[in-house]
Amino acid sequence: MAKKPLLIFPRASSGSRDTLQPFTGNIIYPEKETQVQKFENRISELDRVLENQTAYLGANPANLVAEMILVLEVAGDLKDFFKAVVATPGMEFLGELQSEIDPDENFYTVNGDGERVDKRFGARLFLTMTNQAALRELRAYWEKYKLNRDEQNFVHGTSKFRILFDRLKDLRPYSIADRIYDTGLENYLDDMRLLEVDPVKFEIELAFKNDTAKDARAYEEVNILLQQNNGRIIENSRVVIPEIAYHAFIAEAPIRSFDDLSENTNITFLKSQQILFFRPVGQSIFDLAEEPQLLDYNSEVAESQPGLNPIVALLDGLPLENHALLVGKINVDDPDDFARNYLAQSRVHGTAMASLIINGDLSEESAPLNRPIYVRPILKPIANNQSGGEFLPDDKLPIDLIHRAVRRMFEGEDGNPPTAPQIKLINFSIGDPFRPFHHNISTWAKLIDWLSYKYNVLFIISAGNKVDDIVLDIPEADFDQTSAADVQTATLKKMIEGNFDRKILTPAESINSITVGSSHNDSHGPFNFPQRKSLITSPFLLSPISRIGFGYNNSIKPEILMAGGRHLYRKHIRQTDPEKTHLRIETGESIVHPPGNLAAMPGAPGDIQKVGYLTGTSNAAALTSNLGAKLYEMLLELNEELPNDQKIPERYFTVILKALLVHGSSWGEAQEIITQIIRTLPGISPQTVKRNIYPYLGYGTVDSEKILYCTDHRVTLIGFGELTTRTGQDAHTYSFPLPPSLGTVNIDKRLAISLAWISPLNFKTAQYRKAHLFFDNLENNGHLALSRNSHDFKLGRKGTVQHDVLTGEYADVFQDGDTINIKVSCREDASGLSRQESIKYALTVTLEIRENVHTMIYEEIQLRLQQRIRERI
Repeated sequence: MAKKPLLIFPRASSGSRDTLQPFTGNIIYPEKETQVQKFENRISELDRVLENQTAYLGANPANLVAEMILVLEVAGDLKDFFKAVVATPGMEFLGELQSEIDPDENFYTVNGDGERVDKRFGARLFLTMTNQAALRELRAYWEKYKLNRDEQNFVHGTSKFRILFDRLKDLRPYSIADRIYDTGLENYLDDMRLLEVDPVKFEIELAFKNDTAKDARAYEEVNILLQQNNGRIIENSRVVIPEIAYHAFIAEAPIRSFDDLSENTNITFLKSQQILFFRPVGQSIFDLAEEPQLLDYNSEVAESQPGLNPIVALLDGLPLENHALLVGKINVDDPDDFARNYLAQSRVHGTAMASLIINGDLSEESAPLNRPIYVRPILKPIANNQSGGEFLPDDKLPIDLIHRAVRRMFEGEDGNPPTAPQIKLINFSIGDPFRPFHHNISTWAKLIDWLSYKYNVLFIISAGNKVDDIVLDIPEADFDQTSAADVQTATLKKMIEGNFDRKILTPAESINSITVGSSHNDSHGPFNFPQRKSLITSPFLLSPISRIGFGYNNSIKPEILMAGGRHLYRKHIRQTDPEKTHLRIETGESIVHPPGNLAAMPGAPGDIQKVGYLTGTSNAAALTSNLGAKLYEMLLELNEELPNDQKIPERYFTVILKALLVHGSSWGEAQEIITQIIRTLPGISPQTVKRNIYPYLGYGTVDSEKILYCTDHRVTLIGFGELTTRTGQDAHTYSFPLPPSLGTVNIDKRLAISLAWISPLNFKTAQYRKAHLFFDNLENNGHLALSRNSHDFKLGRKGTVQHDVLTGEYADVFQDGDTINIKVSCREDASGLSRQESIKYALTVTLEIRENVHTMIYEEIQLRLQQRIRERI
């Protein structure tokens, strides 16, 4: 099978974008009289609540004006409410959070027939910093709201308060429960108590005021309250990043301070109205309970090519720089001196990730990358800890580490030049073990999204692992005789039943990144260990340890699955329920035994040849970065063959890599396997089956051959450009030439389309994504008879990658010269996208037929592309 280069679309034609149908909503709201009766006293009482809180905290430090964070819970959506807050004297908008609420007699949803549906529905929590002047304004808005509509006379910019009062579900001061909600703090404190850690360190995020003086006074207020309760702020830990509205530091206090997390506590700093969140710090990212036995790697190791700049960066632990598989292939940049006391045997995670990025899975014996990778350590072992664990440091905020690391790459630091300005991909195989993603986007993800857009770089992020035993609904006495297919079905059912506890780990919800889950697959081949059980047989299915989506605003996360190794289980020695089978997950002891991804590992001091088998989504992300680096080299080779007027400018490489990585994915046989289970679940209609597949498969497993090259039977075209929201410049149309041979025979064909971009963000609104790009539905394209057997077209428009797959089998009727036209449109989503701001994007389209037929389409399409290019010239 001859390998042929990918092709480039001729220049797109400009036009006006398609219009998306607005979502009308189906929430029923209460009558105005009901709202007045419910909230009249609450609004009147807010002045007294503010006075009581100020009195409780004692003398106001630095003579601050008394302030209170107010929570306004609104059923459904309320776009751009922050603008009304900005127009209100004394009131500051802090953020908009997503929530869900239970229906009641006043708020509920109805179906298309107008019948009540008793299910939870979306809500918004608006956080505002409010003082006495702001409360007077709020009271004035309320008095206007109580008047007849024609008498209300809201000041320009504040009429959103009228809609807010119509939809108001709750109004209350921000509480301690709010400050720890969905942060993982309570689990973290439980762990610290077990380890007898006292005092305990934690992150405090303050309400960002975007005013240097106000932020400084808020910082000092919390500092005083901490000291009053035997706590302190860790020196030099304060971080302010105005671009993402972030102001935080690390504090330390007696662990007993957190014994009572109710509003009755007498620990004053817990109630400070300057504090938005308390979070854990210093999380363990990789930990081996004991030093494992390892294997020797005796194959020949290829040398790196000197003089080439890295295009992949790794933010992780410190690798073993002189390992035989890494020497000369990594550029370590360690300005924080994490290498001090970082013993060789502790350098597990960084060594393995660097190995997988550079060499791929060693069982595959593929050629390593020809250029080094850039490594910035952000993990390190705890001092005097011999367990091999690697941790985020507990005296530096992860946000600060990541921000400084990326800024140093592209801008330099302390007057020094940029350290790696050519970087296109940043591998981030790290997740917050205390923070599964549920509703609200994390600060980690916000930072990564902003850095992605600012520096035109793509983060590759692991979805996170769920390393637990599993109990199957198979009698223990029957398990060994149960077929592999039935064991697989029972395992998938357990994973689906426990989906709430398997959510992706922050920052995997980042919308501008690609998040990678682990498919239950690797390159080792068959193995024979009768006591070790592989619960999944299909390589298209996710691993039992891989975490699942959705992402933010129901975007598809993880986008792709990559072969992260087959993780095995053993029957537990103690079976407590004869009707079930308890399986114990294998951990560190399996490193010396296949299956899994074979990667470099640190051995004993001086031993630089060791390797071991690892599994998980960290591996999957690293292998995705390896593929991304190969795609980069492919684009360089492609550019060498193209004439000067057709070469791809390097500023588009990032979005092209993003589109290509998703473009090679498909559900394969996993679709039918999971569909058979999902369609039996309560509340799942035939119309929602596909939607419910996405959390477990994303867009599917990646086949690298489909994106690295074309064949006679598979043709991939790349388009790229920039769009704005200006009329006439908010859409590009690409023409894919149809090969005449397809019009004469019945033949199976597959059309895959992928669109990727990196969006600017609006951090004030839950809509968050400013730029929404999309392509139209090609199911009715006028030439090829195609249908959509997989994927949900509407759901695919939620993030910053849209991927669609259509198939057909019949001879089509068209003339030579006909094309399939694909329009890429750009619209504003979250407010604030300037009409002058251009959004870079990439479009990849593949037409594929079976390899075992005589019809060859590559040259037909290539010839017609050349004709179109000559016509334009």
